[in-house]
Amino acid sequence: MTADRELRIAALSACLALVRPVGMTEDETIDWLEVAADTISDIPSDIAERGARIARTKCTHHAQIVPTIISETKDAVEWRRRPTPALRLVAPKAVEDEPREPEPLPDPETLMPVLREMGLQRGWIIELEDGRLAWADGDGAEHAA
Repeated sequence: MTADRELRIAALSACLALVRPVGMTEDETIDWLEVAADTISDIPSDIAERGARIARTKCTHHAQIVPTIISETKDAVEWRRRPTPALRLVAPKAVEDEPREPEPLPDPETLMPVLREMGLQRGWIIELEDGRLAWADGDGAEHAA
């Protein structure tokens, strides 16, 4: 038995313990729990457990347990199953009549230490003779920030 199914049966058992008919035999109880667990198997186990907690407070008969769990978890299940929106990065459209100047790079001295270290390690930033940091051009020439 999977852990997911065990969680469902445990939640259903707690519900049934409150309203189990006196005449329900052990075999009938096991059958009911298996059928009930199969019936709510499409509900994620954490949501089913929350529904079972609500059912324990509402149900007065074992036949009410599964319908209550289903109705109480409907919105949460729909929310969980909603499609994940696809995120896209969209660059602003450039005005074709006006060429855009590239944004100037920040002063390397103002970068976070981890970014400054990465730039130094990868050769994007160089240390000048006077100890200041500067950006390195693509061809290795330097220019002060």
